[in-house]
Amino acid sequence: MNSSSALEVQSWLRDISPSKIEVGNPRKDSIDLTVLGVCTGTGLGRLDCALVRFGQKSPSAPLRVKLQQFDSIPIPASVRSSVINYLRVDRCRSKPAPHLDDLLGSLFSGGIKTFCRKHGIETSSVDLVGTHSEAMKTSNAWYNIDGAQEQLLHWNAIVAAETGISTVYDFAIVERAVVRPHVHPTTYVDRILLRHPSKFRVCLNIDEIANLSFIPAHGDDDACAAMSHDVGPGSLLIDYAMRYCTSNDQSEDHDGKVGSLGKVHHDIVDRFLDSHDYLRSPPSRNIATEMFGDHEAQQLIDECLYSNMSEVDTLATITRVTAQNILKQYRRLLQVFFPPGQKVDELFICGSAARNSNIIDYLESELPESVITKPLRDIGIPGDAHEAVCYAYLALEAVLTQTMQDTETPLEPSSAYPKAGTIRSRFVPGRRWGDLVSNVLEFSGGQRIHVATDVRITGSLEAAVQGMDIR
Repeated sequence: MNSSSALEVQSWLRDISPSKIEVGNPRKDSIDLTVLGVCTGTGLGRLDCALVRFGQKSPSAPLRVKLQQFDSIPIPASVRSSVINYLRVDRCRSKPAPHLDDLLGSLFSGGIKTFCRKHGIETSSVDLVGTHSEAMKTSNAWYNIDGAQEQLLHWNAIVAAETGISTVYDFAIVERAVVRPHVHPTTYVDRILLRHPSKFRVCLNIDEIANLSFIPAHGDDDACAAMSHDVGPGSLLIDYAMRYCTSNDQSEDHDGKVGSLGKVHHDIVDRFLDSHDYLRSPPSRNIATEMFGDHEAQQLIDECLYSNMSEVDTLATITRVTAQNILKQYRRLLQVFFPPGQKVDELFICGSAARNSNIIDYLESELPESVITKPLRDIGIPGDAHEAVCYAYLALEAVLTQTMQDTETPLEPSSAYPKAGTIRSRFVPGRRWGDLVSNVLEFSGGQRIHVATDVRITGSLEAAVQGMDIR
């Protein structure tokens, strides 16, 4: 966020300071906010947009969540190429070019307007937008001496200016007052949405990168046992192989149909995984944007070509590399971070590649019969919408917790919430920012708002049993 935006936020907070709200004064009965989560992966193929409604009667009441609309907006090839070219050039610079800010700002604001127009949504009805682009992680530059991103996300100011919607961005998880930059922010939401009173659950998110979140039951004495970790390629290698084998005509193996026609070369799979430890070294994100690059995706394809394998056999083998690696890292993490013999009750699967039947069938055949695999839709969130919904939730959580402070530093855990994680983020105020902050401060009654621990999702099978709904 640029300095003028930061000063504006702090000015709002001083004008509506919690100290000016006497505890015990009448406040609004509830909050009812509509938040749009917008995100794109490293490959910049589409913008995922999820419009989510959040309702809460009081800070201690259950937070009710309803996904109102989800859609993926394709990114024009010309725009994608321009952004990728700027990212490639800017990796050698100390700061990103202003043109990159302009491109990303127009890309996101245009996508938001397209989404709203397509579904008959007035932008003025949206209280917040939470944005994220995995493509920006391909750069290893643009950091200041404190390790913070510097002048990297100014494009969010363009989003706020062109849509009029207050924009929240640059999310990071904070645990015990320490920023966890290597933990993907969406895993924070997974822990909240999936924690169960008695079941040990795991969430497998298979997007370009696969991620596993291990979520012990509520009754676990050590709540910090919940942990998350990126475990290697999700759709990354498969998408690259599809682009290679179809001369860029197709970029995804929809439902795993192409890979299902081929035969797996098991020796290639084993050799590749023996030489790539994805818990220690993540895959190159350049795989999503560079053909014929010096990275493991091309090396894997070259080995398949050397073995005179057909295109469908190549796809089948690379799909098995992905699935077998996920299973390998699942077992390693479970063994290293949890007590011996720890049983997993349920494995929720989501993400763009969760529809690839080759991956899912392999996992189900190798996992113990006691592990029940479920789609994330069972809790009311379609698998494709997972990340966009998470960024909508993160935007809400950040505003609820950070508007109680005069700075952007996150809340430190209190004695009552010693293990509570929080979200650090930055804001660009939109047209109704002042009204939003006033609403939150009145809702809180001048008290800290802690992370919601009781979240109920409309459309969830579990919620349906209990007769829950947003009104």
